[in-house]
Amino acid sequence: MAVRQRTVLGKKSESLRRRGILPGVVYGGHAESQPIETDAREFERGYRSWGSTTLLSLEGIGGDGTPALISGVSRHPVTGKILHVDFERVSLTERTHAEVPLHFVGTAPALKAGGVLVHATEHVRVEALPQDIPHRIDVDLTKLEAVDDAIYVRDLIVDTTTVRIVDRPEALVVKAVHQRVEEIAPAPAAAAAAAEGAAPVEGEAPAEGAAPAAAPAAKGAAPAAPAKGAPAPAAKAEKK
Repeated sequence: MAVRQRTVLGKKSESLRRRGILPGVVYGGHAESQPIETDAREFERGYRSWGSTTLLSLEGIGGDGTPALISGVSRHPVTGKILHVDFERVSLTERTHAEVPLHFVGTAPALKAGGVLVHATEHVRVEALPQDIPHRIDVDLTKLEAVDDAIYVRDLIVDTTTVRIVDRPEALVVKAVHQRVEEIAPAPAAAAAAAEGAAPVEGEAPAEGAAPAAAPAAKGAAPAAPAKGAPAPAAKAEKK
């Protein structure tokens, strides 16, 4: 990968981005950090296939090329455009650590039994020589035959002669669980509002605190006196 020494630093690096140049830095390997720059379009095109686990040779900053891994990529929060890249120098004779993405393959039979998959992680950390770091690790979902089946870090398949997974063996990777549907009970306020004002069923006592229903007037009984301040009913005209 072609890079070159960068002389534009700090906030002035924005002028590089406007010209299609990606600023970056190379660090580690028992040497001082070195600002670099590279073609933004070429890097983004390559990064789609490299990821962060492909060993690169940085050409243009000394000797026959500097072996390095991509240790960090900064993107614009809105556009997703790459703003900066960090490279870490590595030795081809010394083991190093890297995060390797997991690639989930196959279909879990547990899904046909009504289960759903819960993914606990999307990558694991490994230790290996830079040239032996896998690009990805496959996870076979067909092993999840029933609900409650799970795959742990200890179940991942790698070439143990060259790669060691650093994460805890008992750490969960993915699990098939029951799909729960909870009943939604009516809110207490809504239930109280529904109960308030509802007429009691015949033969049942009214709710505590509720006003009793008015009893029907007995046949032949005098009409009830009007409330205080209410107009008196009109008198019936006498027949002559």
